[in-house]
Amino acid sequence: MFLKTVVCSGVNEKNDIQETILFLKKHPNLELGVQCSPKKAGYGTDRFEWLKELTSKLDQENIIGRIALHLNEGFAVSFCSGNIPKEVLYLKKHSSAVGRLQLNFKIGREIFENEQIAPDIQKLKKSIEQLSDHRVIVSASKTNLPFIYKMHHQGIQFDALFDDSFGEGVLPEKRQKPLFDDVFQGYAGGISPENVTQELQKIAKVAVGNVFIDAEGKLKENGTFSFEKAEKYVQNALSWNLMQRHNSQHR
Repeated sequence: MFLKTVVCSGVNEKNDIQETILFLKKHPNLELGVQCSPKKAGYGTDRFEWLKELTSKLDQENIIGRIALHLNEGFAVSFCSGNIPKEVLYLKKHSSAVGRLQLNFKIGREIFENEQIAPDIQKLKKSIEQLSDHRVIVSASKTNLPFIYKMHHQGIQFDALFDDSFGEGVLPEKRQKPLFDDVFQGYAGGISPENVTQELQKIAKVAVGNVFIDAEGKLKENGTFSFEKAEKYVQNALSWNLMQRHNSQHR
């Protein structure tokens, strides 16, 4: 198993832009996830203006595809219904810093068109194909699994993220084997700077190939994303990865 991408989620307008840029420059395989919804990141909000400034400055630094937009609530529903949020289209059009998009929907939680509890798979496919140069992450929770298998069967391109706690930061009893051989698999749920090494060890027992990990709640200090905690999390993850590569070369 190789840890290809380390994701730190939860960075936002409360964080200094220059510090954010320096953090990304320091760690080439780091991705920063920004939570986006109509209320938090719609036109006119502080977060949208912060994203515009951040992505513009990242373009100046030639840092490409390292900001992931995590679409929640109305943004996720709109995307899944075949209508990409205009704010997402704006950021995509004006900056190459935006990379992956994460669709935070849970079957049975959001209500889609015609009072459906699951997205129309063809309309979701339309949105994904329209942004074919941006990978889309979907939650591969137990609730979503039947829908995920349908997506894969229809040849829809996506990355999958295991997190049955849906962002609540709950550690699973065990880590799951990747769903498909041809899907980039991610792991979240309760990962912290202190336990990331142990969690990677659990993942390595079931996964082969490239994976990514995502932490958010345990990277906060008084409710705000902490670069100090994130640095410890990233360093511990990368140290584990380096040790794995070293051990594999000497077997």
